[in-house]
Amino acid sequence: MQSHAQQERLGRGIIFMVLAVFCFALMDVAMKELASRMSAMQVSFFRGATSLPFVLLWLVISNRLPRIKPNKWHLHVVRGVVSIAFLTLTVITLRELPLANAYAIFFVAPLLITLLSVPLLKEKVGIHRYSAVAVGFIGVVIMLNPNAMGFFSYGVITGLLATLGYALIMVMVRYMHRSETSESLMFFFVLSLSLGCGFIAVFDWQPVQLQDMPWLFGLGVSGAIAQYLLTEAYRMAPPSLLSSFEYTAMIWALALGYLLWGDWPGAYVLLGAAVVIASGIYISHREAVRNSTIKKTELP
Repeated sequence: MQSHAQQERLGRGIIFMVLAVFCFALMDVAMKELASRMSAMQVSFFRGATSLPFVLLWLVISNRLPRIKPNKWHLHVVRGVVSIAFLTLTVITLRELPLANAYAIFFVAPLLITLLSVPLLKEKVGIHRYSAVAVGFIGVVIMLNPNAMGFFSYGVITGLLATLGYALIMVMVRYMHRSETSESLMFFFVLSLSLGCGFIAVFDWQPVQLQDMPWLFGLGVSGAIAQYLLTEAYRMAPPSLLSSFEYTAMIWALALGYLLWGDWPGAYVLLGAAVVIASGIYISHREAVRNSTIKKTELP
């Protein structure tokens, strides 16, 4: 039975997670707005460059700078290349689709992570999670049918590719945590975006206008705060409890998309997204059950 102090700690973790998701939504709003005037690669560069000073400041203040030393350079390089492609495709998707529609596609990621973890991480996935993945993909068909977003529209294709890239990155992060610190994973992620996207963006660089400055500031601040809140959330509560609250992103996407651009997704998109979200939550539940079973079997 949990003590009152433990319950308060878990409650704070949930609050921090919801706030982190909100800040990430604000970051995506800034990227969507900037993408209307800049190339996707330039926006991706600013995503990394505006966050890098905050990450370095956090590492210095918390005396964690020595912990960024990598043990396996080649894994960071591969992850950096995939991250550049993933974020660029994400920016294009945010530019082409309403915010809520883009998020509905991005929610497919837990389904892909579950499938990719089998061949890449050699994890065992039972019938419950396979069934949830199957139901989730039915939700994908519902929200991407021609009467909703359409399977072959530019934004949908980039969104699906971005989601696949994100799933690959998350699988890599799971694997890299065996040898790399969280600090190194965070630092080299923003560094790879800054250097890689910055180099490519030079060839199609658009002048930064005065109206872009508040959005750039918001991009850096929201990204930094979101990362801090996310770190604190996972320090206070287990991933099995927090993962379901990631789906509160749809609430923010619906509200921000409507308030800023007057966007509201159709019924098919909302229905399909609801099926995908339900599947993702069930997969998180089964993951928690699996981890609990493993821990019990490991007890002497």
